[in-house]
Amino acid sequence: MPFRPSLPRRCPHDRKLKSFLSAVDSLVKSPSPTAGAVPAARTPAAYNSLMSAYSRAGRPDEVVRLFDSLPFPPTAPLYTTLISSLAASGRHSSAWEAFFKLLNSGIRLTASNCTALLKSQSADPLDSVYRSFEDMAEVGCAPDAAAYNCLISVLCDSQRVEEAWGVLDYMLEEGIYPTVRSYTVIMRGYCNQGRVLEAERLVDNMTQFGCPPDVVSYSVLIDGLCRLGEFGKVEKILGESEAKGWTPNAVTYTIYMSALCRMGLLDEAFRQAEIMQSRGVSMTAETVNILFDCLCRDSRFSDALCLLECSKGLHWDVDVFCYNTLMSRLCDVGGFAKVLKLLVDLVKKGIGPDMFSFTIAIRSLCGAGKFQVAKCLLDNKGIEYDAVAFNTLIHGLCMAGNLKGVLLTYMDMEYRNVSPNNFTIALIIDSYCKEQKFVGAINFLIKSSKERLVPDHFVRLTNWLAKAEGLGYVLILLRKIRSEGLVLDVCLFHSVVRIFCWHGYCKHRNFYEVSLILDSMLECLSSI
Repeated sequence: MPFRPSLPRRCPHDRKLKSFLSAVDSLVKSPSPTAGAVPAARTPAAYNSLMSAYSRAGRPDEVVRLFDSLPFPPTAPLYTTLISSLAASGRHSSAWEAFFKLLNSGIRLTASNCTALLKSQSADPLDSVYRSFEDMAEVGCAPDAAAYNCLISVLCDSQRVEEAWGVLDYMLEEGIYPTVRSYTVIMRGYCNQGRVLEAERLVDNMTQFGCPPDVVSYSVLIDGLCRLGEFGKVEKILGESEAKGWTPNAVTYTIYMSALCRMGLLDEAFRQAEIMQSRGVSMTAETVNILFDCLCRDSRFSDALCLLECSKGLHWDVDVFCYNTLMSRLCDVGGFAKVLKLLVDLVKKGIGPDMFSFTIAIRSLCGAGKFQVAKCLLDNKGIEYDAVAFNTLIHGLCMAGNLKGVLLTYMDMEYRNVSPNNFTIALIIDSYCKEQKFVGAINFLIKSSKERLVPDHFVRLTNWLAKAEGLGYVLILLRKIRSEGLVLDVCLFHSVVRIFCWHGYCKHRNFYEVSLILDSMLECLSSI
């Protein structure tokens, strides 16, 4: 019998579906300017407004088009918008070219110009950011609070929160008052390090510093609390929001609902969506995607499929994220046939599957033992697969005991210049050891170590060898480590001793061999 969507008849009696459709109905779609648009007024302000709209929509090519077609000489604010857009899209060299063009134009530099350029340094080493401040001083442009906030952000991303506090002190010495963003960035640094108690204290102290926390500050704190599962504290913060003079926005609720969904608290996630709507907070695409994920995690696969089928009638612009979400959940329950159908639907509907779509399909096929079909997907040179996709197939082959397939996939990975990660190496060691190919595992470990021995890989292989009573192979491994000049530190020595004790070698009849291994390791330690 053909599939016939029956969702509309069931919705009035299903709280979750009703909540989801209500969210879709109230979804706010951010208007994006059409390609090739030009402002009605031929003024710098009008052009800057349209360029900013393109920049927010993530369309730097349109920003460049408008800048190159200006009917008047460019101004400093227009350069700022151009540089910011290029930096935000990862086109750092183009951002620098625009900045040098600004320098040669004779236009007086502003702090905003330099701050926009500073953002393009965020992905570079911290020293280059400090050099940018020196360059700003050389051209006579004094950094403002926004520039210092960028520096503080980079420091916190590098887990140097204490140094970030030093920048705040320096700002005060220079007569530049920190802003709410200055403290919020430091709070984010605390949360990223798991120091949520310090983040809570900082929120409490921000009012005393003259910068009362805003919705962004509280959203950052809520994110940190959600990572620790402190949902009671989150509820308290949201409950006190009105009394403390701030209003949760869509981002705040999205952070909370996403954490509830991940923890399996699906009913509570839908309840927050209802609260969100009752407070008049606009729904976003991210909110709808989270609710869709909740339905999938609740094993409501038929409903989720029906929603995708009915999306056009619901005026819901479904993106690849929703398909990937449903495909991933179906993969978890072994529905590989439905996963492949959804992959085909993505192509037919013109949405376009991404690398994650194909990776999920590969995982599903491996779970069903369809390794040859999975390999065909991975052989598609039109997709730039990463290490995760290759690891997915390698893991499936490893679990099936197919060492030859594992090695062929690894060779293909190297041929296509995809760098293996630690998980890749661990899987291949496991594959060799499952087939009792211990010499092959040793040679692979030494070859993959290059200039540095990864402790986890050494411990993993040693555990396999001890479990198989291959003490002679442990001696071979140690000799090869010494001959290659690789470092064996004290931590590895302790790990090996624990492995031997765990497998009962303390009372082993061949304890003499264990003594040789420990002596060999001590020689490695004494040569450091």
